[in-house]
Amino acid sequence: MAYGPSKHRSRSQNETREPNLIPIMNLFIVIIPMLMTIMVAVHLAMIEITLPTEAAGGGGGDDPEEQLEEDLPKVITLALLPDRFEIMVEGIEDIITIPQLSAGTYDYFTLDESIARLKRNNENQGTIDLLPDPNVKFDTLLRSIDICKSNNFPNIKYLTSSTKYYKAK
Repeated sequence: MAYGPSKHRSRSQNETREPNLIPIMNLFIVIIPMLMTIMVAVHLAMIEITLPTEAAGGGGGDDPEEQLEEDLPKVITLALLPDRFEIMVEGIEDIITIPQLSAGTYDYFTLDESIARLKRNNENQGTIDLLPDPNVKFDTLLRSIDICKSNNFPNIKYLTSSTKYYKAK
């Protein structure tokens, strides 16, 4: 036996209902604070720069020629080659060569001693130039950087090897 449509059913189709905004409001209450917590804040970094107090010949009583040559930092270059380390110091023609212990095994202990000896001889030097060969493994590069930093060479300047091509006549 069939019954007729209920009064509630016929009434709900004719009347317009207001949308339920509570779920949308809850969503915004949760999303907006979460977005604010993961927002990237701008970080400011300050670099301390100490400029020389007097320029060369800028009214000081000292003659620039009186400054000893040992006080000036020398350029120290550490070359990372596939079969050895080479350390070159500006003004010294001897190149310190540290060969591998065996195939693929570098002598980091001797490199550490050599860098420490150079630091004792050049105490005012804080920069070392690093010239890695493209065929040297990344692990060798990182270990060499760690050795330089542990011996008070905080500034490491990376050099790249340049290749020149010439046109044959």
